[in-house]
Amino acid sequence: MSEIILKDVSFSYRYFSSIAGGLFQSNGGLQRKMALDKVNLHINQGDRVALLGVNGAGKSTLLKLISGVFKPESGEVKTVGTIYSFFGRNVGVMPQLSGMDNLHVRGLLLNLSEEKIQKKLSQILGFIELGSAINRPVSTYSQGMKARLTFGMLMFVKADILLIDEGLGAGDQFFLEKTRLFIDELLDQSKILIFANHSQQLLGRFCNKALLMNDAKVEAFGNIEEVLATYNQLK
Repeated sequence: MSEIILKDVSFSYRYFSSIAGGLFQSNGGLQRKMALDKVNLHINQGDRVALLGVNGAGKSTLLKLISGVFKPESGEVKTVGTIYSFFGRNVGVMPQLSGMDNLHVRGLLLNLSEEKIQKKLSQILGFIELGSAINRPVSTYSQGMKARLTFGMLMFVKADILLIDEGLGAGDQFFLEKTRLFIDELLDQSKILIFANHSQQLLGRFCNKALLMNDAKVEAFGNIEEVLATYNQLK
């Protein structure tokens, strides 16, 4: 049974600023911004959660704490199940390598055997349709081509908990039609989804619940239509 539990989780960013409010700080300018403030949350298997909030509300920080990229300053984060994080289409892509090499490296990072990587590659290459460009450095790719490559990387994934921070929705219209079926299949394989995106139409398609972050706290969590209504009132 996959689940995500956060108990009184707090996290803040610390940075130096020599000037604050026009005056030099006696403490050397050390500033602190609270990103999450005593967050309590319980997400169960079967939950498809739309993650909402204005910029700076704590959405990305929450996902990084759940994924293990960050550690909480206080409180406890507990996850049950394998996790895959998708934090934007350019994250984890090495522009100096070819598309093919990037796909191969992603398979290795997911601890797949060479045999499984090669078997999956034939399916991926047919899906993303990059042709001979797959052997060119990614630095030469257009944004649409990078989007195709990113979806190819996602095709290696088989995880219980899927965390998506933006990134989906890029690419040409023809390719987007192809990806809809793939995304449905990917989500069917996962047991929990948390999806941060500004497109309410996209969130409504894939999610059955919503989590609204506001000023580093959980403002609302529950039925997606009700939480979306609260979110739209805050904007």
